Amino acid sequence: MSTYADIETQDVERCRDECICPELVLPVIGRVASGQDAERIGELFSLLADPTRVRILHALSMSPELCVCDIAFLVEVSQSAVSHQMRTLRAAGVVARRKEGRTMFYSLSDEHVRVMLNKGLEHAGETRSHAQS
Repeated sequence: MSTYADIETQDVERCRDECICPELVLPVIGRVASGQDAERIGELFSLLADPTRVRILHALSMSPELCVCDIAFLVEVSQSAVSHQMRTLRAAGVVARRKEGRTMFYSLSDEHVRVMLNKGLEHAGETRSHAQS
């Protein structure tokens, strides 16, 4: 995290000249996500733009692992649709797989996905309750 002392003098002077509220901008200089990080985050969030993928990830967040058949049952879509989505999720690195005989088991690749889903569901609940008020 940048401190005021870390900010280059020219950035501070430019901010004082160009910014409407330099006292709000100065603490943020040098801390905004890089273009590369923003692109990665955008790709991750684009995965969550598909309701079927969200439901699949949510099902996986509540179990250590699930096979395609079980996911299809829980999410109420075909096994083919689940397999297609699992390829996308696996390519993005958000799910892991394990093969046992002829059965493929899937799990979330890390805790971050579970946290994002839970926060998203929490927010959706808040949004729904505000709309009903």
